[in-house]
Amino acid sequence: MAVVRHQNCQQYTKGRHGSGAVVMALVAGLLAPPATAALVENLTMGNAKALALGNAVTADPPGIDSIHFNPAGLARLKGRQYELKVLAAAMSFTVEFGEHDAKSQQLIDAFGYEDDVVGQTSETSTIGLRLPYQEGIYEWPAPMLVVPLGGASYRPPNSNITFATAVYAPMAAGYIRDEDDPARFMGQYLSLAKITYFSPSVGIEINDELSVGAAIHFSWQGVTAGTRIRVPNFALAFGEQLTKQLQDQNLCPNPGDPEPPVNLCGIDQEIARLGPYTDAASLEFDAETGMVTGVNLGVLWQPVQWFTWGAVYQFESSADLDGTYRLGYSDEWVNFFTGLSQSDMGRALNVLIPMPTGQANSPYGRGVEQGDAVINVITPAHFATGVSLQLTPDWKFNVDAKWTDWGAWDGLTVKFDQALDFTKLASIVSEYSELTELTIPRHYASVWNWAFGAEYQYNQRLALRFGYEPRKSSIPDDKQDVLLPLGDADLYTCGFEYEMGEGQLLALGLGYLVASADVPANGSTNANSTDDYHNFIYNPYAGTAFESSAEAFLLELSYRSQF
Repeated sequence: MAVVRHQNCQQYTKGRHGSGAVVMALVAGLLAPPATAALVENLTMGNAKALALGNAVTADPPGIDSIHFNPAGLARLKGRQYELKVLAAAMSFTVEFGEHDAKSQQLIDAFGYEDDVVGQTSETSTIGLRLPYQEGIYEWPAPMLVVPLGGASYRPPNSNITFATAVYAPMAAGYIRDEDDPARFMGQYLSLAKITYFSPSVGIEINDELSVGAAIHFSWQGVTAGTRIRVPNFALAFGEQLTKQLQDQNLCPNPGDPEPPVNLCGIDQEIARLGPYTDAASLEFDAETGMVTGVNLGVLWQPVQWFTWGAVYQFESSADLDGTYRLGYSDEWVNFFTGLSQSDMGRALNVLIPMPTGQANSPYGRGVEQGDAVINVITPAHFATGVSLQLTPDWKFNVDAKWTDWGAWDGLTVKFDQALDFTKLASIVSEYSELTELTIPRHYASVWNWAFGAEYQYNQRLALRFGYEPRKSSIPDDKQDVLLPLGDADLYTCGFEYEMGEGQLLALGLGYLVASADVPANGSTNANSTDDYHNFIYNPYAGTAFESSAEAFLLELSYRSQF
């Protein structure tokens, strides 16, 4: 595998926009672990039974992975058992950019701008991975991601308690886009991962009808992201036109002239001006933590042979991801803010409020800022309940209802080790920014989702399974973006379980996921808003309609036996 640092994401723009990109990348990753269908919940668990039944297994928990789906299901496991699993997954993302709305097109025509994104299509199926304690993103050399996983359980003789632990991946996803991909302004590369490496759990059989369970999980979580930045806010257009008029009227200082009281022309008039469609900057961000903890509680009730009810509650958890960032401001940024900061007005303003300096003399290189940051991540509470109905000796049906409390999530907070050019600017115009801290509101929704599964016992050894999960997104229509273009999705699944011998089970699950979103121009405050007063956070496709789609192909194979 080759490590990809993507240092060539090094044109960077208005800080706050850059930080917005950080947050967008992190949000995608942090949604993943417990968020029912918000992004890719359960898709990378690697459990063949759960996948084949459309993840409708709260009342029919899948072996040792009951740790995640419903710990009470561990009480059904006897003696000593181990489970080995292999996950294979491939995912592709497509974004088709349409035309500008009338307002944006009118301003573009008036100022003579060109937007090379309009009418273009973004496509990627290249897998990028963030690995524990390794910086950067790794390009996976195969078209499918392959991950081995497993776990073990033990129930002592004459005991009603089963103990278990497992290694599993609630989240493992990422992509790398081409350098000229039109979606590069909201994610040129991104990798999100969460790996649970230790999950001490118990399932307790209270009586023949009732079981309860609890699991504590310890996980590593990481994210790596890189993006190009532009700011299609037409406040920049008017500023650029003002600078152009000053240049046309020979009112800008020449090299060697004394600094004027106000310098809006920059330190070098040969450098292009900073405008709304300037490829203005780049951001790279890398963060991880080796200790994310959580608790799952579950219950199973089977009052009669043909009916089982189950429920699981995953508590909200909080973690701090420690990371590094690198911002590379463009020549246009450096030119403009260096000139302004060195003028009399710039020095006077800096006494009152910290102003961007342009970073022309940065110790890390011209126009470069880098350092450490901490991102506070809140994983919302998650609840699922379901029933399993043995309607005939051969047919069993499962139905689940699931809910994740994303409505309680205000946003994501990033704490930097210093006041940056972009936070100096952001703190002036945004209520969500301070000099060393930025909060990005996301305004997601708490949603309910269904899941359905069916199992047909073909003979004593072979069971056939089918599932369907309509995964309503926790991202409202007016918050969609192209960083992880996952709107409402449908997951279609099938598989089988074969009893190879006494206590030996081989299971296979196949899944196909398709998701789509259609976002009109000015349809999302997270991507293409035309509200010039409030779209500074990060809004690289202002006034541009887009349609997004995603496809995923999943193969999950497991083998369980006694030892």
